[in-house]
Amino acid sequence: MNKIMEIRKQVRLSQWNEMVREREDSGLSIREFCAGKSISPKTYYYRLRKLREAAIETSAPEIVQVDIPELFNPGGIVIRTNAATIEITGNANPETVRAAVSFLRQP
Repeated sequence: MNKIMEIRKQVRLSQWNEMVREREDSGLSIREFCAGKSISPKTYYYRLRKLREAAIETSAPEIVQVDIPELFNPGGIVIRTNAATIEITGNANPETVRAAVSFLRQP
């Protein structure tokens, strides 16, 4: 849609929004309000529908990917001694784990 058509649409929607608010503030039924404004109830409902559609278009939620850091590794363990702390993850190399445990056994 070109710029001029978009501006026209926004002006029209603004006018229709004002009309709906005026009707709500008046306390009149839609039929009474429309008779006073010389428009048909069908026209009123058409404009109301277009306002609702525009509201949905502008407030459509965006889906955004959120990266959540891994807070818990179910396969991990922590070994603490007076001299050292070793953290072993679930995907640790078994040879490295053996070497670390062997180191901890030394006096």
